Amino acid sequence: MPSRRPPEATAFEQEFPGARWLAVRCTRELEEVGALVEAAVAAIPRRAGLSHAALNALAVIEGAGQPLLTGEVSARMHITSGSMTSLLDTLERKGYVVRSGDPDDRRRVLVDITPAARTFLDEALPAVAQLVTRIMESLGPPRQQLLLDTLADVRRAVADVPETLPAPPRRVPPPVS
Repeated sequence: MPSRRPPEATAFEQEFPGARWLAVRCTRELEEVGALVEAAVAAIPRRAGLSHAALNALAVIEGAGQPLLTGEVSARMHITSGSMTSLLDTLERKGYVVRSGDPDDRRRVLVDITPAARTFLDEALPAVAQLVTRIMESLGPPRQQLLLDTLADVRRAVADVPETLPAPPRRVPPPVS
């Protein structure tokens, strides 16, 4: 396979000793493509005046099949309790969730979706599934699986990065012309 290494790769690696242009380019492309997919998916709930996070919260609660503690919803979504409170306030104002005291512990709050939320999810979730299927269909199943395997490797690599790394080599700025 012919090399697709662009001329700027050498200049980059000279400026950043120890760094690899291809690794940086892959990471940047992963960020950019992720942002594009996020924006495409977020457009679906936005048509109803909701955020992507709101769609996710409703799907998490519906998927539980019963009211959930607010802390459980935030844990499943990996967001802070403060962010969850704000999100639930918005969903409650729009009539998509109801909050109630936990009968076993009045200090805890349960959250459940409303019929309006179910109607919204019945429209939004199939639209998301259709969109992502359309986005990925050109790859075909073997390449989709390869992508999943590759992303799993990247996920493990991110998890394996130590909290502190040694100081990187000094940058060698390009000559000023």
